[in-house]
This record gives sequence, structure tokens and C-alpha cells, in this order.
Amino acid sequence: MNVDSRLGQIQADERRVRQVVLNLLPNAIKFTPEGGRIEVRATPQDGLVEVSVSDTGVGIAPEDQEAVFEEFRQVGTADKKVEGTGLGLTLCRKFVELHGGGIWVKSELGKGSTFTMIAVHPFRLEAERRNSRSQECPSRC
Repeated sequence: MNVDSRLGQIQADERRVRQVVLNLLPNAIKFTPEGGRIEVRATPQDGLVEVSVSDTGVGIAPEDQEAVFEEFRQVGTADKKVEGTGLGLTLCRKFVELHGGGIWVKSELGKGSTFTMIAVHPFRLEAERRNSRSQECPSRC
């Protein structure tokens, strides 16, 4: 897990953000062969927060990349399809959009996938937060 040290506290529905990440992680595990790699990142992007889950799994065909977010829609091989309901990524998209954000996938067959969500709630970088605190109470804080 790689969380950018500049990120401070983020205003968001913690349960929903956790649900999104906890849906993306098992998907990455399910579609990544033994010896593969999975990475979770959180970084600042233009005053917003970008969270991504990347894997070195089987990947998703270009024509299926938008379809994975449709209700009850599963793509890939039949043996992996039976392990889910086809609702997880649909719910992820709905939760992220309720926060005013977006979620998308970049993927290449045989090389893996990266699911990225961006939250539109603004946040302040930790350095900015320290500076504003020292300006508010320079002698006491």
C-alpha cells in the first residue's frame, strides 16, 4: 500500500470508500495468478484524492472495460464468473459517483488492470494544514 505522505485527512463517507476499496482488492486477488503483484495507491491530484488498485492479473479486453461496471455483467473466463454476482463494480461506481467522483479502469489483456477512483471532495495537503495552523495561532500552537 502506498499512501502519499502529503495527504492529510480526507472528507468522505469512510464506510463507502472502504467498501469500494474492499471490493476492488478481492477482484484483483481473484484475477491475479500466484506470484503476481497487487498495489493500492492514494495520491493527491489537483486538490482531489486519487485511489487506485493495480494488479498484474489477466487483464480485461478493451471492449469489456466499460461493461464491467454494468449490473450483473461479468466478463472473462467462465470459472471466474461463478465467483461473483456482477454487482460489486456497479456498486463501486454508484458509491463513488454519490461522492461526486468517478471510477474507471485501464487494462491490457495478459498484463493486468488498474481501477482508479477520484474523489471530488477537496482536501488540504498536510504541509498546507500545518502552515494554516501556525498562521492561526503562531504563539500558542
